[in-house]
Amino acid sequence: MKKYCTVIVMAVMVLLASCVKEKSIYQEETKYLPVMLKGSDKWSILNVETGELVVKDAFKESPSPVTDDMFWVYNDNNRIDFYNVADCKNPVNKEPFGSATCFSDGYAVASKPGKPLEVINKQCETVAQLSPSVLTSSMFSHGRALIHTDLDQYGYIDVKGDTVIKANLGYGATFNEDDVALVSFSAASDSSKVLSVIDKNGKKLYDLDMEKYKLVTPYYRMGVLIVAKGDSMVCLDHNGKEVANPHETPKKIMDVNYRNRVYAGDDKYMVIKGDRMGLVDKDNNTLIPFDYKFMQNLSSTRYVVAKDSAMMLVDDHGKQVGKATFIDFKPFSGEMQATRGYINLEVTAANLLSFIDEDMICFAKKGNTLMDVNQLVGVEPLQYVGMKQVDRAMPPLIISYFFDSEIARFISATPASADSTGIGSSQLDDSIASGSAVGPQAEFNYGAKVRGVAMNFLVLECAPGTEEKLCDLVGRAMGSKGFNLNSDGTFTSEAGTAVVMGYENGIFKLNYYFNPAEMKPLPRNSRKV
Repeated sequence: MKKYCTVIVMAVMVLLASCVKEKSIYQEETKYLPVMLKGSDKWSILNVETGELVVKDAFKESPSPVTDDMFWVYNDNNRIDFYNVADCKNPVNKEPFGSATCFSDGYAVASKPGKPLEVINKQCETVAQLSPSVLTSSMFSHGRALIHTDLDQYGYIDVKGDTVIKANLGYGATFNEDDVALVSFSAASDSSKVLSVIDKNGKKLYDLDMEKYKLVTPYYRMGVLIVAKGDSMVCLDHNGKEVANPHETPKKIMDVNYRNRVYAGDDKYMVIKGDRMGLVDKDNNTLIPFDYKFMQNLSSTRYVVAKDSAMMLVDDHGKQVGKATFIDFKPFSGEMQATRGYINLEVTAANLLSFIDEDMICFAKKGNTLMDVNQLVGVEPLQYVGMKQVDRAMPPLIISYFFDSEIARFISATPASADSTGIGSSQLDDSIASGSAVGPQAEFNYGAKVRGVAMNFLVLECAPGTEEKLCDLVGRAMGSKGFNLNSDGTFTSEAGTAVVMGYENGIFKLNYYFNPAEMKPLPRNSRKV
């Protein structure tokens, strides 16, 4: 049940808050779906077209999304093995990886522990090794991967690993429709940087008028970029000219008092009626009845639905596809990045310590409320209803802010009940939980007080022992930040704050408490070699 609720938190909130990603962004269709079958604690692979299981109960860890018939799984040593759906028993790679993207256009970007990033083919052979200065890379999209260097600059490579747009950009988004991307030629530190749209070769098409428009999404969809103009939304074509909105919902659907409408492709719309979801066509004819608490589209003809704790696959008329029922699944996400297989320990420790002093961490101070740190929260309170935690990912660093009460609440409609589930490895204690609900109106609880902050730095792709060395370096420098070492390995300050450090599963962990009485030890478990 906990896994099912996690899926609802992720999927329903995405449906309520944003548009579904079109195929054109990454050119990937969901042909196969990793699922955890009802009554099982292992992962299987489901053929989305036929509903048949390609492999059943094969993996202890969750597989990555399946793209180009390829996927990867963490093995018993917390390393990555790639598989082809044609053979889910034998890894393709001979040497395990520490970090990897999904495949696209026949290629992926990955790294081995202690090594730079490299482009690999579907046989997991090295096509090209990237510069040691490349810190992260996106998966390929329309033949381009977005790279980010340790100088905080962005650029693009092709599937051969060649640089096609030099890494001197202050910002970059992935290429999508018609091979265009949103970038900034200004430095990353420039608060007044101008956003521009470029083609695949780096040619500027136009500059976005930042005084006239406010960016809503960094991606073109259906040929347009949606931006805010005053109190309304407008669409820009590839020349920056305002054009008609191809996303506009048909009047026959708009006239109905649905709580939400999400385009599902092929003139179909997932809508919420009361507290149930269904599918309608452009003329508002019901295709999938309003029987479900949960719905997510995999394509315009395949949907994951659930009435209770068990999910199933149905077609676009609500007929079940196959016989599998499952409690969790792994939808496609194009945000997955690969990180190089090493870090500069001294530089990394100094960067982590730059967030900390005796009365502040990551811009949060003792006594602060959500109002004081509201710039850390997204603009949609519905995403945070029932939660006491806000996560901010800056790969390979994840920062989590914890509060003493729920940070958002419903102000109208009755939320659908949902079991709560633990936040995960970054949580300060087991009492922090999240929930999910369906409802159109919510507001932030700006009086919620900050309890503490957790910093989690992923070093799984690095050589074993990296997290231990990082913990030692940070620990030896805590005195310069106003903290004293205690006999139990924790740190406290005269300002009444405390720090606990540890590491587990390839993650360096640092928890910062504004109340030392709440301190709990963190594990110090080294990885298996």
